[in-house]
Amino acid sequence: MSRIRALDLFSGIGGFRAGAMMTEHEFEFVGYCENDKYPLQGYQAMFPTMGEYDMGDIKAITRTEDDVFSHDFLKPHSGRTKRIKSRVPDHDILFAGFECQAFSSMGKEMGVLDTLGRGDFIFDLVEILRVKKPMWFVLENVRGFYNHDSGFLRRAVCEHLGSRTLGYEVECWLLDAKEFGVPQTRRRTFIVGRRRGVATRAIATPVGSPPEGYESGVHAILEREVDDTYYLSDTIKPTILSDGTGGWHAKSEINQFIARPLCKTMHKMHRASQDNYYSDAFVNGSWSEEEGLIVEANVGGDRIRRITPREALRIQSFQEPFVERLLSTGLSDTRLYMAAGNAVPPKLVAAVLGSLLENMPEGWVEEPRAATIVH
Repeated sequence: MSRIRALDLFSGIGGFRAGAMMTEHEFEFVGYCENDKYPLQGYQAMFPTMGEYDMGDIKAITRTEDDVFSHDFLKPHSGRTKRIKSRVPDHDILFAGFECQAFSSMGKEMGVLDTLGRGDFIFDLVEILRVKKPMWFVLENVRGFYNHDSGFLRRAVCEHLGSRTLGYEVECWLLDAKEFGVPQTRRRTFIVGRRRGVATRAIATPVGSPPEGYESGVHAILEREVDDTYYLSDTIKPTILSDGTGGWHAKSEINQFIARPLCKTMHKMHRASQDNYYSDAFVNGSWSEEEGLIVEANVGGDRIRRITPREALRIQSFQEPFVERLLSTGLSDTRLYMAAGNAVPPKLVAAVLGSLLENMPEGWVEEPRAATIVH
């Protein structure tokens, strides 16, 4: 059986890898990179990375001292090309959840003009694709990337990837995780590509088939008993539950059946209109099929808490064995929240791969297998 060799760049804790394992295809991960030592620690605990190439800082491979841009992208350079050929493992599919702060509302949406240099990793990915020419790629970013600068950057990237020089069929999708079995509103941009001429049918946009009723929400994955440290104190509760102050206003709501988007900074305890908070009455409540909602229990009084790191990872759709491995690393709650908030939901990745790999190239021999349930 031919395995699909995968390169996992800007891997975080491994949402792409966990999602690939949910598909019917067999993957062999040949390398990865993650510059933040905390999610890297989690990634190496969650997956068997022995023998895989830890690439470290991508820019040490893809950049030169005299970089020149041509038509808004890095101009090919012989030194860069040689380094990419020798130091980037051969692979069939490239995964990359590249840095996104520069395209998010919290990052001031400065894009590739971001003076901190966070937004320009897209150029390095393009260079790797130009030189290594894998069969497929999947790039992921926040929804702000899709419309940044009125969509100019997205169109420029897609057109460049689809040019004769790179030679890919390219699709760009704005997908919401809640449409694909993830109990969270989470809109993300995906740019996917397949080498031109290797398949006869176009790449189809993923179509969601979310579960209905009780199975679609978070209630089943909330922990019934948690440490008191997760509960809001009487001092901070009025601030968390307020509808806003000054010129800012947003309706404060808790007990969301479909969670709000998890974010990297959720450990800082934002207001209930931004983050996810649940009452004991909701957590201990029961599902009413007739009303289609959780009927709150008559227990807990006004005790309200934030979600726990375990719940955050479950909301992102990580399988429980991965959650256990990550929690066993001893990373602080703050680091776990940040890692979960930055992750791409594995179930959403699996849906994207289902569409991208549906029409395998002629001559590609691979025996389908059942999706991996991690033990």
